[in-house]
Amino acid sequence: MDLELLCRAFQETRPWMDEFRKRTYEKAFRAYTDRFGPGYLEAVREAGEEGLRRLAGEILDGIEAGWRRQRPWNRGAVRVMEKQMAVDYLSPMLLELPEPLCRTLCELLREEWAARWPREAYGTATYEELRRGFRDTIMGIELGRRRKDGE
Repeated sequence: MDLELLCRAFQETRPWMDEFRKRTYEKAFRAYTDRFGPGYLEAVREAGEEGLRRLAGEILDGIEAGWRRQRPWNRGAVRVMEKQMAVDYLSPMLLELPEPLCRTLCELLREEWAARWPREAYGTATYEELRRGFRDTIMGIELGRRRKDGE
């Protein structure tokens, strides 16, 4: 298991957050999954069901150590961006991977994050839910929503 790679799935915010837009998210999400998915599959298989909570803790310890290495005035912004990575890329990827233990790890990461930093808890959504949530806007003004799925 490469813990550094697992932590980079949170910490490597560029170019992923730059591509979190309606027209580019699908391609970026697939590239993100290709980059980090195999590492997470290997890690959950190595950890097994009984080792998943420990794995989640090790990953969060690693990203917290990264925050401490930041300059004090930059730590908050880095934390927000990394939480956004968990919401926009990591959680949907874990929910889509074929290994059922990945879903469990996704939930454990969310729970452990909320236990450590309760005021900064986050929710999870599938890739499809996020993809459908993009709105058509021009200069911040939303155009008429045309939703086929009744939402």
